[in-house]
Amino acid sequence: MADEVNQQLESALDTLGSITEKSGNLRIVDSVSTLRNIFVNLKNSAEEQMAKIDHLESEVEKAKAELQQRRAVALSIREPPPRDGPGKL
Repeated sequence: MADEVNQQLESALDTLGSITEKSGNLRIVDSVSTLRNIFVNLKNSAEEQMAKIDHLESEVEKAKAELQQRRAVALSIREPPPRDGPGKL
């Protein structure tokens, strides 16, 4: 989905760029260039954020596994209640 949007935007910017080059309107050419740069920066930022999210998700999974392991160890070493203590009938 994201690749399709990227391709559509690139195609639209290329079309707009070629039309404006033929017309010779430099202000529009500069605007298209600015839009392209903004798009590239947004795309790079999104990729960086996705990489951070992936890293954090990995850290969360590691933390969950560690907590489960600690819980299992804690449950295995827990002492059973005394047989002759309070509550015995």
